[in-house]
Amino acid sequence: MKKLNLLVLLTVIFYALSVNAAGSFRLASGKLISTGKSKSEVIAIAGAPMYQEVETIAVDEGVGNDPVKREVLTYKLRGDIGGMFLVVVTVENNTVVSVAATQESRL
Repeated sequence: MKKLNLLVLLTVIFYALSVNAAGSFRLASGKLISTGKSKSEVIAIAGAPMYQEVETIAVDEGVGNDPVKREVLTYKLRGDIGGMFLVVVTVENNTVVSVAATQESRL
């Protein structure tokens, strides 16, 4: 019974770690770009993006909501597991909400 409990616990831990890593990118220097960071933290870690796009999304729902400012930052960075990556960081209201990376050789 203890072996089964240990197996279940290890499975849950590994699953949680893999889910957490899905919204992040680790640079060759070991620094991590992940969801929840601010735009200024990302720029401090990765430098100025090679391309930046700004969108303002406003939907009138009749309750007076503020518009969402979405910025898409595109980087070409060296990853920790070899090679160059195209990294797209989506920032909404100064908070990173998405990090997507594609290895350059797979484009």
